[in-house]
Amino acid sequence: MSRVVSINTEEVRLDAATWWILKLDSNALTDQEQSALANWLDEDVKNSEVLVEVAAVWDKTNVLAYLSDFFPHSTKDISKPNTQIDFWGFKPALYACLAVLLISAPVFFNLNGSSFEPQQTANYETEIGEKKVILLPDGSEVVMNTNSKLSLDYTSSARLLRLTQGEIYVRVAKEDRPLSVMAIDRIVQAKGTEFVVEITDDQKVDVMVTEGRVVVGIQPLKNHYPKNRSIQNNLTPPPLLVQLADNSNSLSAGEQLTLRDSAANKQMIESDDIEVRLSWRKGGLIFRSIPLEKALREVERYTSVEFEVLDEKLKSRVLTGRFRTGDVTALLDMLETNFGIHAEFDGADRILLSSIQ
Repeated sequence: MSRVVSINTEEVRLDAATWWILKLDSNALTDQEQSALANWLDEDVKNSEVLVEVAAVWDKTNVLAYLSDFFPHSTKDISKPNTQIDFWGFKPALYACLAVLLISAPVFFNLNGSSFEPQQTANYETEIGEKKVILLPDGSEVVMNTNSKLSLDYTSSARLLRLTQGEIYVRVAKEDRPLSVMAIDRIVQAKGTEFVVEITDDQKVDVMVTEGRVVVGIQPLKNHYPKNRSIQNNLTPPPLLVQLADNSNSLSAGEQLTLRDSAANKQMIESDDIEVRLSWRKGGLIFRSIPLEKALREVERYTSVEFEVLDEKLKSRVLTGRFRTGDVTALLDMLETNFGIHAEFDGADRILLSSIQ
């Protein structure tokens, strides 16, 4: 069964220590962040010990010197790592923590809103039935599907897209800065690849990769860190990688992941199914042996018309065909000719479907 990596005290401590080291190595702390770090160091002597060991592993002596200057009361002999600490007993947690922070730190520094001034920001949206192609400042390309909302926030260290509604197809321009898409509390990150992210009507997040590889993470709620008051009150906690059934944290070309709450369902997708999933990019919809009711829900995404199937037995009828998005007339003609389904307009935006008697 797919799951989200569970949290324990030592993993949280290591997670926080690594995040602070990356934070300190990137920029000077604000007054609020200095206070938050001091509080965290004072909570438990192990916090200081793990912080020192992480800095030593990453050879961040400049960070240790900074800590000694600013937090002498919290970091006794902090510039001299205690080699007796069995830090490598944390090895599995360390690797997981480093992986999380390496892929997410630039994004979450930006999300905290305290480290980088955004270089470029923008907001985009599409109306129902509209498709929009956007060329981003770095050369990446985004295709927005119907009724979607997206914001862009680029800094010197990160490329962040926030999807709050709808669906996007992303072709990532290759460069050192990772490009991340945040959908609800899910994060998809890559450096050079092509993938789709969709927020469904029931608030699931679907991710499909068509080229390359992406890593998927979840932004935990702050109350997942009850013993880290400084992080809970002042900072966004580090994200957690999604732990999949195959013990991976990534998706490759031809794979799809559906995320909801703590469940993560990963599956392979055939090339024909990828064509179906991406047919909207060319202004069409392809249905291959799917229930009529499911097909109608998909058509509704591209038009203001709402369908109601009056005969229950019709809902499970299997539909196959190609249609232009928003071409309701062609759909109704096909339903009447091939399935004997009668359509009746109930006002301008509602269509009742029933069997022809």
